[in-house]
Amino acid sequence: MRAPGPQVAAEGDAPRSGWSDRALGIVCLVGAVAYTATARTYETTSFGSGPVGPKTLPTGVGIVFGVLALYLIARPDPGPTWPTRSAGLQVIAVVVASYFYGQLMEPLGFIVASGVLAIVIGFLFRAPMSKLVPLSILFPIVLAFIFNNWLALKLPTGIWGGF
Repeated sequence: MRAPGPQVAAEGDAPRSGWSDRALGIVCLVGAVAYTATARTYETTSFGSGPVGPKTLPTGVGIVFGVLALYLIARPDPGPTWPTRSAGLQVIAVVVASYFYGQLMEPLGFIVASGVLAIVIGFLFRAPMSKLVPLSILFPIVLAFIFNNWLALKLPTGIWGGF
């Protein structure tokens, strides 16, 4: 059994410099700065304004995102394990499905769009269909009811109507 410690590359192995974590950290840091700068321009929202204002939450998210990006740059994993090709394709499929979810939210409504997204993602990750379909239908209905009736935040109803 080897003692824990820094990994030393064997002869012929590529050096493990953490370049992938640093590259991702730089991309995330640029995104965090842009996101925070955009959030600072928010003046008002359709929900009104309060003592905190519409800038606070997005600015806080951007700052946390930036700090985590700096951590990736400063302390990269020396030998990250890359996902398999099929896992990478699953991630790409989730990103594409999420894009279409945003595009279909208005015309189809929150309940239908969220149900379809949940089924697609569950199918991609091989969830048991006996649980996936009922929960993918029930969960958006419950969320829409809570948002529309208890929180008084109206979600898009689309062609199907809503609560």
